[in-house]
Order: sequence, then structure tokens, then C-alpha cells
Amino acid sequence: MRGRYSSLRPADRQRAIGWIVLVTGLLAALVFYVVESRAADAALDDTTALGYTKSMQHQMGVMMGHFGLLLTQWQTALTTPAGEALLIAAGTALLAAYFFRVAWVLDDDHHE
Repeated sequence: MRGRYSSLRPADRQRAIGWIVLVTGLLAALVFYVVESRAADAALDDTTALGYTKSMQHQMGVMMGHFGLLLTQWQTALTTPAGEALLIAAGTALLAAYFFRVAWVLDDDHHE
């Protein structure tokens, strides 16, 4: 396998690394989501108290407007296991895109 990898052109190596990073990262995000969602229990804090969420959203809307309310909802969504898994997948996709972009530039230089 190592001999096959070393015989590849540099652009193909970058693509192979990109695919490995992408698949590994997406699998890691999936495993993270499954483990965290099974281990997560319903947290009993102020945000789950009856009526507190509605009151908090109203106050946030009064103090910071619609955009502040939207940012608070995004923050809440991104701290869930699904949100964290989504962040892992997005970071992995960006890292893999770097390798694919380098491969594309190497191919473009090779054709010129």
C-alpha cells in the first residue's frame, strides 16, 4: 500500500489525504454524536424550568433585538450533541477542502 501511495502524483496524494481526512472526520462526528446523545440526560437548570425560556427570549428580544435572540438560539443549538457533531463535520470538511484545493492548484500548474 505504501508503494502504491508513493507512486502517485503529488496532486493525487493531496486528494487521497483529503478523502481520508473527510471520511475520518465524518465518522468521528457520527461517533461523537451517538456517544454524546446516549450519555446526555435532561439537564435540570434554569433554561429547562417551566416558562423560563419564554421569559428569557422576551428579555433578550427587548435588550438586544431580533439578532440577539437569533444568536442566543444558535448558541443553544450548537451546544447540543447534534450541534457539536455538526461543528466537527464542518471543521473536517474545511480541512479536507484545503487538500482538495491544493490538489486542484497542483493539477492546474501541471497543465500549464
